[in-house]
Amino acid sequence: MNSPTPVAIVGLAAIMPQAPNRDAFWRNITSGTYSITDVAPDRWDKALYYDPDHSARDKTYSTIGGWVREFDWNPIAWRLPIPPTVAAQMDEGQQWAISASREALLDAGWPGWSINSDRIAVIFGNAIGGEKHYLSSMRVRIPEVIKRLEESATLRGLSPEVQRAIVEETRAGYLDNTFEITEDTMPGELANVIAGRVANLFNLRGMNFTTDAACASGLAALNAAVDGLVDHQYDAVITGGIDRNMGIDAFVKFCKIGALSATGTRPFDAGADGFVMGEGAAVFVLKRLEDAERDGDKVYAVILGIGGSSDGKGKGITAPNPVGQQLAVQRAWERAGEDPATAGAVEAHGTSTRVGDAAELSSLTAVFGASGAAARSIALGSVKSNIGHLKAAAGTAGLFKMVKSLEQRTLTPSLNFNTPNENVDWDTTPFAVNTTLREFPQGVAGVRRGAVSAFGFGGTNFHVVLEEYVPGRRKPTPKVHASAQVPLRPPPSRPPWPRPGVRSVPWWVPRPVQPPRELPQCRPRPSPASLRCAVPSSSAAVTTPTCSAR
Repeated sequence: MNSPTPVAIVGLAAIMPQAPNRDAFWRNITSGTYSITDVAPDRWDKALYYDPDHSARDKTYSTIGGWVREFDWNPIAWRLPIPPTVAAQMDEGQQWAISASREALLDAGWPGWSINSDRIAVIFGNAIGGEKHYLSSMRVRIPEVIKRLEESATLRGLSPEVQRAIVEETRAGYLDNTFEITEDTMPGELANVIAGRVANLFNLRGMNFTTDAACASGLAALNAAVDGLVDHQYDAVITGGIDRNMGIDAFVKFCKIGALSATGTRPFDAGADGFVMGEGAAVFVLKRLEDAERDGDKVYAVILGIGGSSDGKGKGITAPNPVGQQLAVQRAWERAGEDPATAGAVEAHGTSTRVGDAAELSSLTAVFGASGAAARSIALGSVKSNIGHLKAAAGTAGLFKMVKSLEQRTLTPSLNFNTPNENVDWDTTPFAVNTTLREFPQGVAGVRRGAVSAFGFGGTNFHVVLEEYVPGRRKPTPKVHASAQVPLRPPPSRPPWPRPGVRSVPWWVPRPVQPPRELPQCRPRPSPASLRCAVPSSSAAVTTPTCSAR
């Protein structure tokens, strides 16, 4: 059977609420674990920010979420060249990306690949960034706080000694609760560096970048990753979604939209009253299926097609539009070249809002119903019922669930579905919320298929079609690429490690690059203050001479 360049998922990793790795996450999904808990004091203080009154100014009425409380982070044991001073300034999202990418690469059989590192890309999805920048911004603005304090008429009524003491105690309190801003602060906060860290530390020289499509960021990154593989821009890609922003700023702002639930996450249930925020990372290693089969890789599932769309003009910038969502679904199945009626399961966006859930079911029903899918024949679920809404990583959390479901031929329960959303005609839709652990039935096409949706603020929509891996089933349609005239896998420029007589070096430690014999306009590394816009490499040795900064 021919299809437009099917793409294989050959490596998986996850860092999720109550799940520090992929195996723990899959166990939680299959066991129906509800990973929503109250905020811990080390994240933010409820006494300062919580108010049950939804109209209270600058307060949050919700304190629950899917929190990551543990994950594997041991760069010294992994022999990763990350100085402690650099690691201390990294947002946790960057650390998750490094840890999960390492797990996914090892799962995919790296470093035993024949692929040149020039041909490996890193593409992640992230929105809002992390939480570190809140603290650094607070520190930078301390002088404004002190100025307002000094201008206070009440303070001026005190003795000069008391005034100075209050000002200095206030200043010290701010400084003690933030961190010193150094040359590592900005790169530790930037969203694009999430991908850059991985490319740098694992010495990968394909393209690297981070996409922002709000809550669809992870699937937007997947779309770019698949397109690059299909066009032979690279031969393997690390992709996924990373979101580590559960700071009080996000809670207060989402509460002012009225988007959050204070009680729990209930996708497609009549009691749904808003989404519950979560955080985490899901990372995948992709290769063209023909390459994965040639190389003898383990294949978890096959990506057949991805579709994207915009809502265009609608009721508002944050309001869902079923027309735009429907376009993304249609385009994905058209690109896959398959009939939507052959799907056995759909992992929905399913945010747990009555209006949003009904709008999504309307768009899905329009496409799958028109294809002739029988009523209640397709299992519907949302991993948000387990871990909350991971925002930028939401789509990839759902993708992880669907990939494992196809690999294990298992449908997993969607939680907290007790009373069906009254805005959905459940008797005529092709979908039924799956609430039990059961076998994933083989579809009418003789193979199991599923799909995943993710929609984001601003009206951005993505839908991906997947299929279980059956050896030899898929053959790519012949296509001539512009890059076909150059070798896709040039031989390594040096013998593989280890070489006789040379001490073995761990694969994840990049070999040092020797500078040319003569460096024009070279001078010792300048101080950070003398650089206008340079961002030092986190892994560069301080002793390396640096040419004139740009």
